[in-house]
Amino acid sequence: MMKDNQTKHIIEDLLPLYEEGLLSAETTAWLEEQAKNNIEYAKLLELSSQALPNTVIKSSVDSTKMFQQINRKLAMYQIIFVALSFLLAINTSLLNESFGFVLWYAVLGVVSFLFYKDFKIVFYLSFLPIFFWSVGTNINDYFNGHYMEGITIFEFLTSSLFGSLVLSVLHFAFALIGALIAWIILKLMERD
Repeated sequence: MMKDNQTKHIIEDLLPLYEEGLLSAETTAWLEEQAKNNIEYAKLLELSSQALPNTVIKSSVDSTKMFQQINRKLAMYQIIFVALSFLLAINTSLLNESFGFVLWYAVLGVVSFLFYKDFKIVFYLSFLPIFFWSVGTNINDYFNGHYMEGITIFEFLTSSLFGSLVLSVLHFAFALIGALIAWIILKLMERD
């Protein structure tokens, strides 16, 4: 025979399962039999079926301010990581006659997509700076006399814009590959 104290603890442990209807028929019958024979156990069964009072717990922490601080810190980390990736990518672009841009633009794509989950941001960070930098460099070269003789300003601007566009698309393509890798990683993590 079990001691009364042990029986009480067993009944207390079984109450959540009893309320959810997860006990076997035999255990349920035993529990109800115990409650019939003991007023204290019957009270426990009755109390377990009652809803808990809906009370509001006041916190001394200002949750709005706390979340603002957390979001500010996260935004700062995002900016730092994206800026570092961007600087590494720019320093290794084809404009610097470096083929390291393949790796660093893929890294830029991964980092910016993981933080922002938006392909437009990847486009803005990888395409636009190279495009404007390339156009600016070409215009600077033209005004410094680094152009072919017999070419008009219109022909120069047209070829400059086309060349800048091709160069920017090439850089964006590697950033897009990185963003797609990040997208696949996120999808795999969601599935798990």
